[in-house]
Amino acid sequence: MKRNTFEKANAATWDELDRIVGEIEKRRESPDAARVPGMLRQVCGDLALTQQRMYGRRLSDRLNALVIAAYGLMRRASARSGERALKFVTVTFPVTLRAEWRLFWLNMALFWIPMFAFIAAAHFDPRWIFAIVTPSMQADMDKMYSAAAPIEALRTKYGSDFMMWAFYIQNNVSIGFRIFAGGVLLTLGAIFFVGYNGLLIGAVTGYIHYAGHTENFYRFVVGHSSLELIGFIICGAAGMRLGLAILKPGRLTRRDAMRVAGRRALPLLTGGSLMIFLAAFVEGFWSASHAPPVAKYTVGITLWVLLTLYLLLAGRNSDAA
Repeated sequence: MKRNTFEKANAATWDELDRIVGEIEKRRESPDAARVPGMLRQVCGDLALTQQRMYGRRLSDRLNALVIAAYGLMRRASARSGERALKFVTVTFPVTLRAEWRLFWLNMALFWIPMFAFIAAAHFDPRWIFAIVTPSMQADMDKMYSAAAPIEALRTKYGSDFMMWAFYIQNNVSIGFRIFAGGVLLTLGAIFFVGYNGLLIGAVTGYIHYAGHTENFYRFVVGHSSLELIGFIICGAAGMRLGLAILKPGRLTRRDAMRVAGRRALPLLTGGSLMIFLAAFVEGFWSASHAPPVAKYTVGITLWVLLTLYLLLAGRNSDAA
């Protein structure tokens, strides 16, 4: 292909990319910004062909300058994405959670009260345990927590720490999204799922005490419990925010109320899901490790303290502003 034919075939793309880059440089935005990566890939290929076929320095310099300008924009966009992610973690999420403190504490009560009430009831009358904990659940817990090396039962089942991590991600995140989605059902689903999980964990803990497996059990759960349980509770608050928009839209239509509530709930859902994801990582690679009990308890308590301080204090300057 001759140079003139090559230029005529591709000049429209080059000019268009040049226009979009210039628009973004001047205005910091463009409705066509999403097209830049695909166009950049094409221009990189055109530049390689230009150099290989020796179409001349003028064309090569033009395409090279265009590639450099477009790539620089993408790098700056990537840096801004990193800044937004950092701001979300350090400011947006904790500030939004504190703004929704009523829903957060309501879900805390829905989870912890049934849990501790059931543990206490099971202590005085073990029949409460067997009303919820099925024989198959009892067998699984005996296998996991009664042996001298309980985690080996999990490794035998899943094959590796990585596969355990993958299982915990699938299991825990699905619970979080069920809690959130249940909130859309006029908040009733979130109330049920949060309370049910508190009740179930209380029943499991009661059985662990009844069967005498406490040491292995607490050594395993202490590391990831803070991120996992509080993550579930925050997902419940996010779901309730949407459910309340349906129940009490105020002066807005229900559609507009849902849209406003969605903007308030999204940071909670994202942050809660991220906490559950991190809990799965801790559960698969730390909780399932052979670290000494003292180390596991130290890490677990430290995570509870750090998480509490983070949720209470992160982004305080933004609160004041």
